[in-house]
Amino acid sequence: MSRRDEILVVAKSQIAEYGYSSTSMRDIAEAAGLLAGSLYSHFKSKAELVRDIVTRFYDELLPRQQAVIDAGGTGAEQFGEMVSVVFSVCEQHRDELTILHYDWHTLSTLDELADVAAQSLETLDRWREVVETGKHDGSMRPNVDTEAMVRIATSSIHALIDTVRYSSHPLPPDHSSEHIRVLQEVLLVGASTRPAAKRTGSNGRPAKPRAKTAKR
Repeated sequence: MSRRDEILVVAKSQIAEYGYSSTSMRDIAEAAGLLAGSLYSHFKSKAELVRDIVTRFYDELLPRQQAVIDAGGTGAEQFGEMVSVVFSVCEQHRDELTILHYDWHTLSTLDELADVAAQSLETLDRWREVVETGKHDGSMRPNVDTEAMVRIATSSIHALIDTVRYSSHPLPPDHSSEHIRVLQEVLLVGASTRPAAKRTGSNGRPAKPRAKTAKR
């Protein structure tokens, strides 16, 4: 690992824990065992540091998303695979996800991060594409609101990985496959055109509807 990469690892941890605005270049230099002046020989600004950190995340995420689309299949199948792929990548980049989520209101205003803002829109476009594919090929309901579906999916993935908002109630890290399965099931049951499974009673027979109570 190069010295530059070592600095990025330290900076990522510092910014994820304390926030972009509350972390100075001096803080990062001290954590990396450098003088502030030495840090500037590697990175000219804190914005450049963050750009390198999150760009590497998107450079991994975007091709994985595109591979799902290129593999073909129905829109519903692509959507389910997209859930799996995006969850897996995000789980490996928790600090980057924390920075993007909790500091986005600041990062999105920085000219140095204009390319990062463009990448963030690209990842959403890929989600929209698979939903639209599903609506057109009949595997997802035509009345599904594409934008709402994208936001529900991406927010759900983040919620399962978020170590800040849910720090007091962390999910078991070794249950990733189960988390992905639940997300796929919950998100697709309502959006796909597959017939819903019939409810059954404890004896395995179709459950009878609840008896109506007579009005008094």
